[in-house]
Amino acid sequence: MKRIHIALASLAVLGILALVTVARGIGGGVTAAEDDRFRINGTTLTKYLGTDTYVNLPDTITAIGDEAFSGNETLTSLTIPDSVTQISYNAFKNCTALTGVILPDSVEKVGPGAFEGCTALTSVEIGENVSSWGSGVFANCDSLAAVLIDRDNEYLTYYNGAIYNGNMTMLYQVLPAREGDNYVMPDTVSSIDTYAFWNLQNTKNVMVSDKVAGIPRQAMSSMGSVENAVIQSPTATISEKAFANNTNLKQVVIPASVVNIDKKAFAGSPDVKIYTSRSSTADTFGKNRKIPVIYEAEYPTDFMDSNVGLDEKPNVGNGSGSSTTTTTDTNTTTNGGTQTTPSRDPDDADRNDQQATQEPSGFQSTEGYIHPLDVPEPDNVIGKTVIVAGRAVVLMDNHRGQVYGIPDGVKAEVVPEDSGQQDQTPSSVSVNVQNSSKTDDSIAQRAYYKKKDLTSYDIGEKVETIGRLAFAESGLRSIVIPDGVAEIEYGAFMSCTNLSDVTIPDTVTDIGTKAFEGTAWLNNWKKGSSEDDFLIVGDGILLAYRGNGEHVEIPDGVKQIGSEVFKGHTEILDVTVPASVEKICAEAFRNCSALTGLTGCEGLKTVVRGAFYGTQISEEDFNQ
Repeated sequence: MKRIHIALASLAVLGILALVTVARGIGGGVTAAEDDRFRINGTTLTKYLGTDTYVNLPDTITAIGDEAFSGNETLTSLTIPDSVTQISYNAFKNCTALTGVILPDSVEKVGPGAFEGCTALTSVEIGENVSSWGSGVFANCDSLAAVLIDRDNEYLTYYNGAIYNGNMTMLYQVLPAREGDNYVMPDTVSSIDTYAFWNLQNTKNVMVSDKVAGIPRQAMSSMGSVENAVIQSPTATISEKAFANNTNLKQVVIPASVVNIDKKAFAGSPDVKIYTSRSSTADTFGKNRKIPVIYEAEYPTDFMDSNVGLDEKPNVGNGSGSSTTTTTDTNTTTNGGTQTTPSRDPDDADRNDQQATQEPSGFQSTEGYIHPLDVPEPDNVIGKTVIVAGRAVVLMDNHRGQVYGIPDGVKAEVVPEDSGQQDQTPSSVSVNVQNSSKTDDSIAQRAYYKKKDLTSYDIGEKVETIGRLAFAESGLRSIVIPDGVAEIEYGAFMSCTNLSDVTIPDTVTDIGTKAFEGTAWLNNWKKGSSEDDFLIVGDGILLAYRGNGEHVEIPDGVKQIGSEVFKGHTEILDVTVPASVEKICAEAFRNCSALTGLTGCEGLKTVVRGAFYGTQISEEDFNQ
């Protein structure tokens, strides 16, 4: 990763990325190598004892030691110097305020659980020389949906919400906040690392590559939101606790090629059923362990990878230079003694080439995924049930007046829709929620995440911030954001497909990445045909662009170019930026491959790291 230095007027940590500034130490920063808040042994930082929000690490260190920042709840951003080559086991574990991190090109090794539990982490850039990658590096990073890996890195590959080794034969981790209900493992993958699917937030269905010989220990344990998993032939073994502690897991497809299943493979997964063929090893295993065995799938079996931001698959080869060393089965010594790191058992699978007949078909790649609620029912069926946020919600005919599964303490008014329908046809029920999961000045992160029954909401007059994913994938149809709201965080209304009417006041000064991505409101605007190709909202925020010209002139009055506004517009050659523009946000011009330069920019103060990723422009061009 080529080092990028941007001169800015001030330091601010906003939303998903840490900004680079000319001044050091702003915001309570630490810069002095001799500061007593650093505990340094030789060239290893063993502990940071401060409470600053921004830390500039001394350039005398070469390693960030085991648990050096572990449990720090005030650190929001830091600068790692080019002298650092190693980030050790649990170095930043449970740094719950950390929002962004950049690993410079000097870093070669990232230890197990290095950033585990960094729940606010949204932005990660990884340099070109990382060649050793530990297990569960981003485990429990609930907000991390994607990472940026230097294009020259031969040892790591990012694709479609997951991290792999260089030639994509090893899956290291599916990122917790990866978008989309469905994950299809690339067919290049033959090995899965420990904790690879740990605590996913969105993914419901997973299909394992047919190159995987065995499911290793803990590889698919504690998968969070995953409900259905498919193993394909010729996979032969399922190791100890491979599918353990999956409270939402409903069904696992196991082919007859699997001939060895550890007795603890499904420990702590109370509701799982095994879908397999009769007289198979899985059939016998399930019956002996009192796990329900089914011979016809009870859940969706047809889907394609549904990642909203589906990337073009990298062109990877199988050369030895593209492999990555995984840190496993090691003990690391800390100041108090020896601690065992997360480790992956050796894969003891023996491939069985003799395949049984009449195996489950598994998940096939078809043109679309059919949700169970879209399947026609007989006339005598008066209701259906769907799981929303872990609770059963019943959709019934217009003569039923009770809705089950409303969160505890929420008072709801049931309003039947389409009352003209005949009795035997189930209709949806909208729910107007009267109270809210918010403080006086903010609506909490994920407060109404995936609440499909939430169709309307009144935002209080005191609210200043709408939190990350606060209403994402909910049933909202319209929203009026009142005066006083200043910040709309990442994905706040993302994938609200019914949200067609949005009002944004000029008090809003910051809108996070993908805040309105996938809403009917934004989609309808993009499809519109008026002469105005710029959607400007709030206090001069350019939120979206729908033009196709080679020369773009941004309207005067725009104060900031929002995240991803011009992303993927490969036709753009140059952009004129008026003096009113003060900020260019994250990935604003990402993959505008033909873009040669910006003109104007007299008022520009802030360029967020990665704004020009995939273009011919470097942030260094904006040094003052």
